[in-house]
Amino acid sequence: MVQLEDYLIRLVAELPSRFDYVRKLRGRFILDELIERVNDYLEEGKTGTILLPGLRGTGKTTLLGQLYFYILSKTSEVVYIPVDELSLLGFNLYESIEKYIELFRPEKPIILLDEVHYDKKWELTLKVLHDRMRYLIIATGSSALRLRESPDLARRARHIDVKPLTFLEYHHLKGEKVKRIGLEALFEFNEDLLGKAIRKGLRYGEYERYLRLGSLPVALELSEREAYETIFMLVERIVYKDLKEVRNFDASTLDSAMKLLFVLANPKGERFSYERLSKTLGVSKSTVIELVRAFVRSGLLIEIPPVGSLTKKVRKSPKLKFLSPSMRASIVHKFESVDEAALLEDAVAFYLHSVGRLEYEPGKGGADFLLIRNGKRYVVEVGLGKDDSSQVKRSIKRLKAEKGIVIGKEFDVRDDILMIPWWGFLALI
Repeated sequence: MVQLEDYLIRLVAELPSRFDYVRKLRGRFILDELIERVNDYLEEGKTGTILLPGLRGTGKTTLLGQLYFYILSKTSEVVYIPVDELSLLGFNLYESIEKYIELFRPEKPIILLDEVHYDKKWELTLKVLHDRMRYLIIATGSSALRLRESPDLARRARHIDVKPLTFLEYHHLKGEKVKRIGLEALFEFNEDLLGKAIRKGLRYGEYERYLRLGSLPVALELSEREAYETIFMLVERIVYKDLKEVRNFDASTLDSAMKLLFVLANPKGERFSYERLSKTLGVSKSTVIELVRAFVRSGLLIEIPPVGSLTKKVRKSPKLKFLSPSMRASIVHKFESVDEAALLEDAVAFYLHSVGRLEYEPGKGGADFLLIRNGKRYVVEVGLGKDDSSQVKRSIKRLKAEKGIVIGKEFDVRDDILMIPWWGFLALI
C-alpha cells in the first residue's frame, strides 16, 4: 500500500515530467490574470484562495500546469495536487497538505489543487487553510455547481470562471497573433474598429470550424470525428457524474436529463415550454425545471428569460442556449447534420450574457435577444444569412429600445441600427 509521504515526495519529483506536454502550448488569456495574482503573493504576501470553476474540456488542468512552470521559475515552493488521484489512493486533502507542509517546510507555499471537489471535505479544508492566511491556493473543479455554491467559500474565495474559448482565443491557441478589439466597439457602433474585426475574421478563417468544435480546447488537435466523440463524452460525464454529485438524482432522472439535452440541442426544442418538455420526456414539469436549473448552475446552459413583467417571466419558459456551441454540436452530430445557425446563436449568447442582462421576445417575429446594458436597450437579431433590418426596426419600437444590432452577413452602420457580418462579430474578442 502506498504511503502518503512516499506519494508526495514522488509527486513533487515527477511534476516537471508530468506537465512536460504543456511547455509547447500557448496559455489561455486567463493565465495572465492568474500570474498577476501569483506575483502579488510573492512580492507583497497577499494570501488568498482562488476557485476556478468551469466546464469539462475548458483546459483547467493544462492551465494549472502552465501556472506551475511559471511559479517554478520564481520559487520552488509550489505543489500541484491532483485531488482525484488522492481520492483514488484513499488519502484526504487536509492530511495531504499538512504532510506536504511538514515534509518540505515551505515559507510561502503556493498550492495548486486540480479537481478539488473529489475530496469529501474540500470546502471545510479550504476554509480552514484560507483562514490561516498563510497560503495562496488555486483550485479547479469540473463540478462547477459545487465550486460556485459553496457557502463556506462564497465570501472567502475569489471565483474566476474558466469559460469556453472565444473566436480570437481559439486562434491564439492555434498559434495566431491576435489583438482583441472588444465588444465596446459593437455597442458604440464604431465603424473603424468593426471594419477591422471583419477583416480579421476573414483573415483568420475557420469561423465555421470554431462554431462546431472550436470553443473547447480539448478538441483543438483532434480530427472532426474524434472531436465530436470526445466532446460528447464530456457531456455524458456532466450529466451522469457532475449532476449526480450535486443533487441526489436517481439513474432514471439522469437518463431523462440526457434526453432533455437531446431535445434542447435541436433548434426547435430550445423554445419548448416546460409543459411540452414534460410531455415529450414523460417526466413531471417540476423535474424538468429542476434539471434545467441544474444545467444552468453547472454552466452547461444559459437561461434567457422573456421580456416583460415579473409575472410574464414566471409564466413563460426561458430560452435555453448552450454556453459552448461545441457541446450542442456534439449532441446534434449523433443524429443529424449540425445546424450552424443554432451554433451562432449560442456563440452570441455566450459573448453577450456576461456584459449585461439578456432577454428574448416571445412569439413569432420576436427579437432573438434584448440586451440591457448600462441603461441602454439593444435589440439583437442573429442569422448566418440575415441581410435585412426591418424586423429589428419593428422590435425597437415594440420594446422601446435605443438601438438594434443585426449579426448576419452585411456591414452597415446607421444612427440606431448596426449590421455586422457574423464572422466580424466573432472576431471582436
